[in-house]
Order: sequence, then C-alpha cells, then structure tokens
Amino acid sequence: MCASQRQGFTLIEMLITIGIVAALLTLAIPALKRARDSARQAQCLTNARQIAASVNVFSGSNRDRFPENRTIVNDGEYITWRGRFQEEGYVSSDESWGCPSHPDPGPRSELGYSEDGLTCVGDVHSSYAINGHVLWRAGITDDGARRSDTVIRRPSHTILIAETNRAFANLRVSNPNIANYYGDYPGPYGYWHGGEAVYSFQDGHAEVIGLLDTGNPDCRWHNGRDLSEDFYVPQTADEVRSHGHPDWEYLVPSLYLP
Repeated sequence: MCASQRQGFTLIEMLITIGIVAALLTLAIPALKRARDSARQAQCLTNARQIAASVNVFSGSNRDRFPENRTIVNDGEYITWRGRFQEEGYVSSDESWGCPSHPDPGPRSELGYSEDGLTCVGDVHSSYAINGHVLWRAGITDDGARRSDTVIRRPSHTILIAETNRAFANLRVSNPNIANYYGDYPGPYGYWHGGEAVYSFQDGHAEVIGLLDTGNPDCRWHNGRDLSEDFYVPQTADEVRSHGHPDWEYLVPSLYLP
C-alpha cells in the first residue's frame, strides 16, 4: 500500500500568488476610484441641471424673472433663493443641493449670517450658487435691476448655477476677486472634479469645465453688457463684443488648474 502524500503550497508559490493578488489590486483600486468619481460627477451634473430647471420653472411663474438672491421676509430677516426654493418645493430633496464629491467641510449655508442689519433665517446647505451677475437683489427698486431670463441673449453660453466652496447663495467673478485668492488656499469656486467644476447654463444643460474656461475666450458669467457691467473693471465697447478674461491665467490659484 502506498502512503498518501499531502499536497500544499510551497513558499515560492504562495509568494507568487500574493504578488499576483497585489498586482490585481493595484490595477483595480484606481479603476474603482475612477468609477466612483465618475458616478459622483454624474450625480452632480444631474443636481445642477435640476436646480437650473427649477430656476426656469420659477421664472415661468413669475413674469420671466429670476429669483432675487435674498428676500426680506420680516423686519431684519431674509431667506435666500435656495431657502425659498426648498420651502416652496422647487427643489424638495436635500440631496439635490449637495455634490457628493464636495470636500470637507462640505456644503455650507447662509443660515444665521448677518449683513447690513439683516439676518438669514432660511437657507439650505448647498454646493451650488446662482450666478450673481444675472440676479436682481433684495432692496433694489430700479426696474432695470430686476433681471428677466429673456434678457439673456445666449442662454446656452451664460452660466446660471455654479458649484461653490462658500456659504453664499450667489457667486460673482471679477479680476480683483480672482486675484484675492491667489495661491493654494481654496477660493469660492468649485474645483473638486479634477481641478474643474460643474456649471449649468440658462438653457438647462450642464458641463464640467475649468474656472479659466468660464472666462476665456468669451466670458460665460457676464454675457457682455446685456446683463450687468463688471463694476470693478468697466468694459469698453470692444470688450462687450468680445468679453474675455485672459489675465485670469495668471491670477487664479493653482488649485483650479487641472
């Protein structure tokens, strides 16, 4: 009778197996991260499109006007357009206000913020702000300041909703503002999609683009003088026809450069 022989892994075979598993994990982990980031970005694009669509629904019910950034509701108190949209059901889901990729400390809110004798009593934690250059603001009575969506001449070109790293419900751009955030310190603009951000436009579509691309070769914030003039840097007639920010390349923080 032959004695039974016990089979097993040799040390070399075990090391080879461990090496193969490690190599597979090295390949799989970045792919899983890319897939996760892609899914989060897709969700962010959906959120931005939904919020832009809700602004257009609001405009359709309010004589084609955009919502004011801050609405005074009581003596010394206001709610933001985001708070109003949440209360009135234009954007009912809390999850729709936050980008899944937003880094710590995450989406912020104006709630409790005080300025010019007014205190915010209604807002939501959000990764998104409306383009302040297309808004009319609380306390302004001039009809020229009450922006209508029909005023925008290039709906597919003009930013309506932008990702933000700050609490404020509207986001504006100007050369001095960009310059103030020079360096690696994160400024108010989104940057967490590989140095780029999600922007949705007045026509309802959304894109992932860099901050530099929003200013060049033709500014997507101001849409020329047909909306609001850059009061920090007044525009000439030539700039109105071809309104760009070539100097942003030297002013924006490196954080916004892919």
